[in-house]
Amino acid sequence: MSQFNFSHAGEIAAVKIEADIKKRLFLGAMAGAACIFSGAPLRAQIKAAVNTTVSQHGIIRTTLQNHINADGEEFRMVLTTYPPGVGLPVHHHPSVAHNYILEGVAESQYAGEELQRFTAGESYQDKADSRHIIFRNPEATSTLKYLIVYTVKKGQPFLIVP
Repeated sequence: MSQFNFSHAGEIAAVKIEADIKKRLFLGAMAGAACIFSGAPLRAQIKAAVNTTVSQHGIIRTTLQNHINADGEEFRMVLTTYPPGVGLPVHHHPSVAHNYILEGVAESQYAGEELQRFTAGESYQDKADSRHIIFRNPEATSTLKYLIVYTVKKGQPFLIVP
């Protein structure tokens, strides 16, 4: 029992908040470790990355780190850039992802939930197996850049459009 007098709902919320903080710290640690142990500054990694794709709408995805473990799970760290006003069609993700907004603004909405807005310096999670009905850069003149970290089965895409 904690030293504070929380209601049962308060105790449950406190546990969830603690878990969320731990996940955010883990994301920060992973991003920092990837940059530190790579032997090259982040800017050099981005310039040297050979695994960059550009969609027909100008979304740039650069895989900064990729590791496949013995169980066939693939860990990816991807720098993603959205041009002004660009968004995705309705989609879903096969696993949870941790996102950190580096610059710009992102809007995201899952089915049955309110639209959320994230700005530079904020982080959030993508949900697994939930209908992601809106993800976009709502700004008319600014790009959106964010770092996304996730694990999928080897070779599996993270973005699945129905």
